[in-house]
Amino acid sequence: MTRDTIRFYERTGLLDKPGRTASRHRTYDTRALDRIRLVRQLQNCGLTISDIKEIVFLEKADRPVASKRLLEILRARLNFLEDRIAGMEGCRSRLIDVLRDVAAARSAGYSALHKLPDVALLPPFRFGRRSRSS
Repeated sequence: MTRDTIRFYERTGLLDKPGRTASRHRTYDTRALDRIRLVRQLQNCGLTISDIKEIVFLEKADRPVASKRLLEILRARLNFLEDRIAGMEGCRSRLIDVLRDVAAARSAGYSALHKLPDVALLPPFRFGRRSRSS
């Protein structure tokens, strides 16, 4: 983890402001390290910074309300990821078909690329960004 990443987490409110030494160096306690681990794990599972900020905020909320909202966030992200996986599986299948066509065409394989179907794909996933419809 880089210094810039940790400072980004501080700026976005994912981490509390750290303590400082007399020489102004930042100091982090085990709670901050646990929070960093949680944020990284959630990011690695495909959650956005906005999702994670809301989850972190829920820590201080009423437990039944927090649990309900946490389920909503996780289900929405899971649905998004499942849609992306289905789209990627379709891409994989098309790529395998094209690879077979190119291999079968041998030296004329490049011309097989012109036969690629035009298929609409979901936009790429970007960490920390949310579409306006979310």
